[in-house]
Amino acid sequence: MKYRDFLRDELKGVIPDNAVLPSGFHLVGHVALLHLNSETMDYASSIGEKTLQFNRRILSVAARTGPTEGVMRLPSYELVAGLSNTTTIHYENGVHFLLDPLRLTFSGGNRRERMRLSRLVKEGEHVVDMFSCVGQFALHIAKSADVKVTAIEINEEAFHYLLENIRLNGLESKVSALLGDCRLVHPRKTANRVVMGYLHDTIGYLPSALETLVEDGGIVHMHMNVPEFELENKIVDIKETCRNSGYDSTVNTIHVKNYSPGVGHYVFDIITMA
Repeated sequence: MKYRDFLRDELKGVIPDNAVLPSGFHLVGHVALLHLNSETMDYASSIGEKTLQFNRRILSVAARTGPTEGVMRLPSYELVAGLSNTTTIHYENGVHFLLDPLRLTFSGGNRRERMRLSRLVKEGEHVVDMFSCVGQFALHIAKSADVKVTAIEINEEAFHYLLENIRLNGLESKVSALLGDCRLVHPRKTANRVVMGYLHDTIGYLPSALETLVEDGGIVHMHMNVPEFELENKIVDIKETCRNSGYDSTVNTIHVKNYSPGVGHYVFDIITMA
């Protein structure tokens, strides 16, 4: 039975018949993350208890209370049912991630992009992940090929889990981690490929990513939320930023998912040449 139908049957007489129930949830390890509207949020506890019954892997249920905040990418969730210990191990395509998804952002909607990128990386590359968090991109890349990965993270709690996850996956010889603002601590002129997995005004960090590339140029994968009507203008801005750093560039865009009405989460694959 589909999750929404299950909830409607189980909560009949508890919530209004016309309430808009969630169609699914994001499962990170044993924690189910729900997005509820203002009306159904009043019944979050009841929805959470039934969600525990829907899937035996779920031990904790949390509901989103607001947007992800700031450069630290802090999620806003409230535990509504189940175990209070939400530190968990999430398994994704051969990689284990230890984290607390109520304290650190882990987007299931980016999984396809993580897999795509791990297939693009070539043997022998040096890859710099500028916004590593707990290693979502860095660890998949390191598992996929004989490469060197430098993972940078500014959030101290995320950095702690990043170090744990490097060890958990046995990648100490391939992944090194740096704590700090990627604009200040990034290596210079050593990378063949740079990953920028941050969504808000990411282009402001692009000059630092370009400084990271080897002198002949390389590839930058820049994530950003962009209103659809601004997409072409953003490509122009990217090319101008590359020119100012001494690179010609080719820019390809990939739509990852919808972020909000009229706003898409895009990856700009920026191929640079000196």
